[in-house]
Amino acid sequence: MKIKRIEINNFYSVKNIEFDIGNQGEGVVMIEGRNKDTKGSNGSGKSALIEALVWGLFGRTIRKSTEEALVNNRTRKNCSVRVEVNDLVIERGKRPTYLKLIKDGQDITTDNATNTQKLIDELLNTNYKVFLASTIFGQQNNIEFLTATPDDKRTIIKNFLNLDDLFALRDSVKYLKSEYNQGAKRLSAILEEHEGTVKTYDYDISEARKSLEGIDSELMDKCRNLTLAEVVAVRDHNQRIDWEEKDLLRTLQGEQKRAQDFLRDARAKTCRSCGQSVKKAMDEDQLADKMTAFDMEMEGIQSSIDLLKKGRQKEIVSPEEYDKVSKYKTFEDKISFLQKQKEQTLEKIQNVYDERGDYNTNYEIMKFWEKAFSENGVVKFVIRNVLEYFNAKVNFYLSHLSQGKFFIEFDESLTETITHKSHTIHYISLSGGEKKKISLAVMLGLQSLLKISNTEDVNIMFFDEIAESLDAEGMEGLYILLSELKKTKTLYVITHNNYLKSLMDNAKTVTMIKSNGTSKLSLRK
Repeated sequence: MKIKRIEINNFYSVKNIEFDIGNQGEGVVMIEGRNKDTKGSNGSGKSALIEALVWGLFGRTIRKSTEEALVNNRTRKNCSVRVEVNDLVIERGKRPTYLKLIKDGQDITTDNATNTQKLIDELLNTNYKVFLASTIFGQQNNIEFLTATPDDKRTIIKNFLNLDDLFALRDSVKYLKSEYNQGAKRLSAILEEHEGTVKTYDYDISEARKSLEGIDSELMDKCRNLTLAEVVAVRDHNQRIDWEEKDLLRTLQGEQKRAQDFLRDARAKTCRSCGQSVKKAMDEDQLADKMTAFDMEMEGIQSSIDLLKKGRQKEIVSPEEYDKVSKYKTFEDKISFLQKQKEQTLEKIQNVYDERGDYNTNYEIMKFWEKAFSENGVVKFVIRNVLEYFNAKVNFYLSHLSQGKFFIEFDESLTETITHKSHTIHYISLSGGEKKKISLAVMLGLQSLLKISNTEDVNIMFFDEIAESLDAEGMEGLYILLSELKKTKTLYVITHNNYLKSLMDNAKTVTMIKSNGTSKLSLRK
């Protein structure tokens, strides 16, 4: 990450500064202070340059300043910082509040400040925490690693290794595990419902089959190609014939009686009514003719009866029998329908079983990865595997700071063992200067871990009051160390220590001059 230029307006005590912060070349740049208001160097605004850069990039300060403290207490408005970094220009302001992001001359500011900051972090491939850890060393950004608990040490290591992605994966896996578990439970409830439906179908099929018992198969064959209308039509037709036949039979019987009565009366010698003798009304020939007429009439009626009988249709089945068979068919259809529904439900059950199996399999997979991404999984493995690199880096820096007199090693529990001239000693028993050397070496070692997880290497570093408590040997070691680091980037060093200043007498100097409550910058090459 190449930081090029910074413009500061009404930020803390700074009224207006424009500084090519990243264009000072590789080497050391001393930051000094001159406070004309107090006749000293404190309060001149030396750290304001660092704070402005951090705030301009990330909208946060190292010292967690309020808006009231952030804005210049004389103007009380129009606070702004403009940073040119890579191909970006970031402009941020307070009173009024705004954030603007420009890339290659194009405004790419999003709909709100939160999303714009996310975009800045993404484009810079870093964030507030990582930037501070990799770029700024000093009293305001000091990490007390050696006095931290084992758990806190692990947390610090995780932060420097930038394992947030692992924990984001763990959280995602944990969420997915819960989703798969809930999905499996939901599918189990569906299975239970489907299985209950199958039991209902089995019961209904059993009851329908009971209704089929006692049906004659021959009768079913007779009804197979008939409709109810056809069966009823045959019965109605035959009933009409029966009624007409009965009428003709009654007519025939009447004619027979008339013929009998006529013949009896014709041959009677006395009157059936009065009993007196009567004279024959006709002779035998006439009587024979009359009786022949009767016979012909009755034969005609009988012929009509015989003709009607011939018109009768054969009744294959009765409507009652057909109704019985129809009900059978209804139950057959019902059984067929229930069987199909049952088969469809069984197919659904199989599909749900398969889907639930997939959910359970994925649940177990997510359960495995949740454990893998936990503190005792990949994180522990990563920390164990970077320990050798971390120990080597810490001792590289410590060898410069202590002239090779101290050695430190961290084990897998991150417990340190410190040796001084082959003797093991405790950190708490060391002098302030010795603690400072080891603490600074550890800080630089932690910063080296960022290179493992973060490809963006910042072109500048800040060392703020890191020489305090160091003896002459420590100063010389620090100077050698800074001489190594300055080969690849610009180092900004803030110090009150005159001995360290004398070692870097040829360094460029940036002086923050404060007068009447306002700071300005002066550069001496």
